[in-house]
Amino acid sequence: MLPLLLLRIEVKQLANLQLPEYAGSMLRGAFGHALKELACTTKMPSCVSCPLAQICVYTQVFEAPVHQQGQPQQQFVNPYVVKAPHMANRLITQNTTWHFDMVLIGKAIEQLPIVAYAWQKACHDGFGKSQSQAQLLGVYQNNTLLYQAGRPLATYTPTTITPCPPTAEAHLQFISPLRIQHQNHIILQPKQLTAPILLTALFNRVQRLAQLNGVLFDLDFKQLFSAANDIHFEAKLKRDTLTRYSNRQHRLMHLDGLVGDITLSGDLSLFLELLSVGEYIHVGKNATLGLGEYILKAS
Repeated sequence: MLPLLLLRIEVKQLANLQLPEYAGSMLRGAFGHALKELACTTKMPSCVSCPLAQICVYTQVFEAPVHQQGQPQQQFVNPYVVKAPHMANRLITQNTTWHFDMVLIGKAIEQLPIVAYAWQKACHDGFGKSQSQAQLLGVYQNNTLLYQAGRPLATYTPTTITPCPPTAEAHLQFISPLRIQHQNHIILQPKQLTAPILLTALFNRVQRLAQLNGVLFDLDFKQLFSAANDIHFEAKLKRDTLTRYSNRQHRLMHLDGLVGDITLSGDLSLFLELLSVGEYIHVGKNATLGLGEYILKAS
């Protein structure tokens, strides 16, 4: 299955920072801007026409669609997830220490040195519209310090997620909006979501990431889809709306999705590995921003 590197980014705020409604977009934007400044050598306005796009760290990590030229649009996938902090108080005052998480997937793990340095630069450049500066205290794997300014990168080992123990019932608590596209539209009515739709979306995400990273993925879609039809599906979901500002499109965007609880029961043997990995890589659209995040509990 996919190798993952689970990171915790520790930050000290040097100036007050008002987090937006959903900080995943802000963090992703700050990271992407810093990474591009560090990685781009041609300074061309568009990565699509850049002759170095196929070997550039920025396109391999942050703009994988450019790196995957020739594939259908729906096949594009980026090998990382930024997990926004879930904080009741969105005002982070000066000198406050806070953290957020990031997951690097597959080949993106090899780029940890520049990824870590990009977070250092993003902190220095500042977060949000106010460009509130911060200090990167460290990048951690579990409780092991991997990177800190002025110190060499420590040794790290990718994590291979093992499936949860065999169970006949799995509970998924979605803590950020689930945005699954089905038949060309985002499912926003809980009654429209089914076990086959959810499990197929998760299968497709894992399969595309596996293909991007050259990882063997031997689950059979037809077998999985057939088994998914026999899974009992119970949902207690509600529609939720987040807004983010798109620097690329220069406008506010609404990210409507579903939050709440889903229970899957029946023969889950084919799905336990997918569900276990999905807890870390999320499912649905805008997963790189941290959407489609769930907590998995087996019983």
